[in-house]
This record gives sequence, structure tokens and C-alpha cells, in this order.
Amino acid sequence: MFSSSSSQVSLSTTPKVLAIGLSSSPYIVAYSWGTSGFRGTYSNPATLPTGTGNGVAFSPDSSAIAVAHSTTPFITAYPWTSSGFGTKYSDPATLPTGAGNGVAFSRDGANLAVAHTTTPFVSVYPWSGSGFGTKYSNPASLPAGLGFDVVFNADSSAIAVAQQTTPFISAYPWSGSGFGTKYANPATLPSSQAIGIDFSPDGSALAVSVNSTPFVTAYPWSGSGFGTKYANPATLPTGQGNGVAFSPNSGAIAVAHATTPFVSAYPWSGSGFGTKYSNPATLPTGTGLSVAFSPDGLNIAVGHGTTPFISTYPWSGSSFGTKYANPTSLPNSQASASAWGTVGNVPNSQFVAVAHNTSPFITAYPWSNALGFGTKYTNPATLPANTGTGVVFSPDGSAIAVANQTTSPYIQAYPWSGSGFGTKYSNPATLPAYGANGVAFSPDGSAIAITSNIAAYPWSGSGFGTKYSDPASLPAGLGNGVAFSPNGSSVAVAYATSPYIAAYPWSGSGFGTKYSNPATLPTGQGIGVAFSPNSLTIAITSASTPYIEAYAWSGSGFGTKYSNPATLPTGQGNSVAFSPDGASIAIAHTTSPYITAYPWSGSAFGTKYADPSTLPAGTGLGVAFNFDGTAVALAHNTSPFVAAYPFSASGFGTKYTNPATLPTGVGNGVAFGQITS
Repeated sequence: MFSSSSSQVSLSTTPKVLAIGLSSSPYIVAYSWGTSGFRGTYSNPATLPTGTGNGVAFSPDSSAIAVAHSTTPFITAYPWTSSGFGTKYSDPATLPTGAGNGVAFSRDGANLAVAHTTTPFVSVYPWSGSGFGTKYSNPASLPAGLGFDVVFNADSSAIAVAQQTTPFISAYPWSGSGFGTKYANPATLPSSQAIGIDFSPDGSALAVSVNSTPFVTAYPWSGSGFGTKYANPATLPTGQGNGVAFSPNSGAIAVAHATTPFVSAYPWSGSGFGTKYSNPATLPTGTGLSVAFSPDGLNIAVGHGTTPFISTYPWSGSSFGTKYANPTSLPNSQASASAWGTVGNVPNSQFVAVAHNTSPFITAYPWSNALGFGTKYTNPATLPANTGTGVVFSPDGSAIAVANQTTSPYIQAYPWSGSGFGTKYSNPATLPAYGANGVAFSPDGSAIAITSNIAAYPWSGSGFGTKYSDPASLPAGLGNGVAFSPNGSSVAVAYATSPYIAAYPWSGSGFGTKYSNPATLPTGQGIGVAFSPNSLTIAITSASTPYIEAYAWSGSGFGTKYSNPATLPTGQGNSVAFSPDGASIAIAHTTSPYITAYPWSGSAFGTKYADPSTLPAGTGLGVAFNFDGTAVALAHNTSPFVAAYPFSASGFGTKYTNPATLPTGVGNGVAFGQITS
């Protein structure tokens, strides 16, 4: 129930990450943050904090993150980069003496302070790129009791501690030598134990959240210390104040508290509290435990005691905006602390979808590299017309399309967001002539193609455009798989009759003149097709041995067929995918082990990776890598109908747990998506 220090203004004020201290393992979770809210979840640190994360803070330049926690060593710190947590810094030589409750970096980044439960109640360390320095001497006059929170002022010339025992707040000058002589107590003390504390960024005020009415107390602040207490707000918070924070421009103050509405915010000026802002339209769901404004002042986060444990809102400077969607992977326990950082580069939230042969024909889940499948999204209001044979997300993650083979309109598409399926787009004005087994978006998201035997449409935020003219030379049989080259210059179709593969130049005008067939044709019915990420290879799966074949690819079309892999897939190849870095290739096929993967050198198959230790339950029909290549998913014909594995340069990792709600039938296709805007 402890707040972090306030959000800290760094050289860049654009938030990239929101970190949350948790009451249960892993005790800290960090989310990438973008203009639309939560994006992906960073991997947990390799060495976790040892207990409840009561306080969390980023250094001013976001090069480090520190967690105050309930068990020894009581403070844990990590380097922070765009990739997330680095290797834990060594513990300080002299540990805090008790449970860490609050943590703060000085605003110049030169010091790190911890408020804790046991005398001396506050510990401060020099901080550098090497981590903790030698602990500063304790203040001559200690805080009077358990330290709940700690904060430095804007120019790092003062430090203040919120504490359990009267006078409930202690403040000291701060310099390179450490603590100075304690400032005189304020003339009017807080009413009870102070739990959260913050200096205004302009240095003119100091506020504490307290556990009895008025629940928040504020004072003018100067080089002389406390001024005369400001009048209480006209409309008080409704319960125990657990966290307090000023906005970066010092124009607002917010309090997280124990009873509904769980957060209260006020204008702030030299006169003190203004008239309380309206409550957010969607309230936090339980006791407010922490509050923080983003460094750019455009968002506010409230950590609370009930799922989803974190609620975030746009902040306009005059009110709460509409609550952001929850993160796709929720924190697993109460959010005791929250802090924003300005460094990050995790992809936006990821999703995984399975096309299958039983209603609702499409099933989608949030995806986390750390946790795997999340809770199934609600089915679309208008279901696909029949068996889902192929599925794809648009490149920017704003749409999802499902192909079906048996029932008109054969292709259906929906807007997609972090909340799941939107209202179905109108069907294309000119429908495909036949059922479709495969579907693909062009790399720039301006076109969508389906195997019917081939048809393509412009695509925009409004949905399907007017159907492109068919290619002059159509594929000779039913199309099974379709793919655009990643450079957007070509489109290829795998199909049922010789020559089993057709490829065309692609432009904003649609199909160009069909490329010549490869000199060495695939050996049987073409089923799946994929281009390598650099557009220099095209791979085809087929119904006949060797089941997978690969060709050089260029602006002239097919080049020489590459040698077959030394160890072939064991049965009909149904789908193929390259990893995003082009270093691996995976095939879904009909007989055990149902999925086979190889290193790919750009010109040859490497030695087959070991099969996964837990095999899929049946015939592999669709395969896809996620966006950073750290996971691979397989759609298959036997319950649970989808399987996913971590993936690395060593091959398959331990299978992810099946989703809690399974697809309802044979999985025919699988796709990962991510929102990139």
C-alpha cells in the first residue's frame, strides 16, 4: 500500500514504459507504453526482487530502475534499456535495515534513497552507472518512525520522508555530503501517519497523503523549509491516502485513496488546492495504492488492489480522459507502486489467432512472450460464414481477415484493436469466385489477396476496395496458399495442379505478367508458400516428398532450386514460415512430429532442429512465428488444436501452456498480430 516517488522529468518526456510494483512474484512488471496506451510486456528480470514490490522508480534518464521490497536485501536495482531489465546490480554493501517501502532517485540522478521499516528508517546511497556506492551517514535527527516513502526535491537540495510516527514528516537539506540538519517540523503537522509524499516539480510545495481525514496535506516549500499549511481541499478524498503525485508542470495534484472513487485530482497553484476535478468515467476497481503522472503530463496511472490492478487515463490538464484498455497481460496481484520511464522499444501488444472448422470459426488471444496465451477475446458479433481455413492480421495490426473454403463470401474481415474484434467490414462488392484456403495482406497493408484461385482487393481503413483485375494467366488449379514478398514487389500462389506454384509482379495497379515457372517444379500439389524476410528466397510445401522446396528469388522471378534438407519432414507439408530474422524455417506437416524446423542460411537448409520435447497432438496445418522470432505456433487437427513453443537459435523450447479456452475444432491456420500505431 505504498506509493512510489512521483514521475520524474528526464531529458525526454515521452513515456515508453510503465513499471508496477506487485504484491506477489515476480514483484515487478513493466509494460511498453505508446500513444494508444499499453503495448507489450517486458520480460521479467533474470533475478527477481525477493518480496513485495512496495516502491518503484526510474532514474531521471531511465537508465536504471529500482524496486523497494519487503524482504532482504530490501532494495534491488537493474540497468534499464530499450530491451528492458538488465543484469541486477550488486546489492549495496550496507543494506537497508528493514522492509523497503518507498524508493526515489535524486533528480540529478546522483543518489538513490530508500524509506524502510526499521531505524534509521531512511537509507541513501550514491548512484552511478556502476550501481550503489557507499551508504551515506544517517541523519543526525532520524525520522521518528517507520518510513513509508521518500522523495528528493527538483534541484536535489532537499530530501523528505513520510513516516508512521509524529511528526509524520521529516525533511532535510541534501548535498554531496549527504543529510544536513533536519528542517523544523511544520507548524501544523499532518493529522496522522503519512504514507505517500511528493515535492512539486517547480519546488514550491510538498504534499503528503495520510491515513485519516483530510487524507492529503500540503505545505509551501522554500530553502527555509515548511511554510504555513495550505487549506485542505474543499472536497476531500474519501478515504486513507496511499499515494500522492504532482503533475510535471505542477498544475495538478492527485491522490490515490482507499475508498471509491479511489483517486481524486485537483488543480494546483500558489494558492493550493483548487476545485476537485470530476472523477474518471470508469473508476479504478478497488483501493487506490499508488498514483503517477507520466513525464509528459499526458497520462495518469493508478495502481489499485483489485483486478486489473492498474488503471490508466489520458490527462488533459483539466480532467481524466476515457480509460485506456487494460494491458493484454494483466498484473497478477495488487499494484503497490507505479512509475513511468522514458526508454523502451518493446513491440506493441501481440495477439495470436486460429482459424478453425467449427463455430465460431476464428478464435483470438492476447499473446505474451513471457506467459503465452492470454484470456480468449470475445467472438466477433458477426461470425465468419463457415470453416476458417486461413487467418491473417494486417501489418499494422488494425484488421484481421479470415478465409473460408465453402460458403460465400469466402473472405471476411474485421477491425482489430487491443479490445479484440470490431464490427465486421462490408463484404467486397465483387466476391471471390471460389472458396479460399489462404489469405495475405501486402506488406504495406494496401492490398489483400486470397486463394480463389487468386483474387486481390485494395485495402484501407474502410475495408475492401474494388477488386483488382485477375492476372492474365491464372493459376491452373485451386489455390491453397498465398504470400506477398516482404519488399512488396511480388505475390505467389501455391495450388493443386502442375506447375503447383504461380508468381506475379505486384504493384499499386495489381497483378503483373506471370513470372516463368521454376526450372525445377515442385514435386506435387503446392499447399503452403512463404518468402524469406529479405525477399531473396521463396519456399513451397507440397503433398509429395521432399514436402518442402526452396528457390532463389529476385526481381526476375524464380532462380535455382536449393538442395533439399538432409532430414526431410515426415509427411505432406501444409504450411511454411520463415522466422523474422530469416535464420530459421518451420514446416507444419501431416505426420509426427507434425512440425519440423531448420536453420536457414539464405541458400541452404541447415541441420534439422531437435523436435519439441512435447509434440503437437496431431497433423500440423498452419505455422507462424511471432514478431521477434521468440515463439512459434502450430495449428493442428486434434485438441487442443493449437500449440506454441518458445523458439531460439537452439530451436524449440518447452511448450507453452494451452489456452484456457481452446479453439472449438480443427485448427487450419494460425497468425500472430501486433498493433504498431
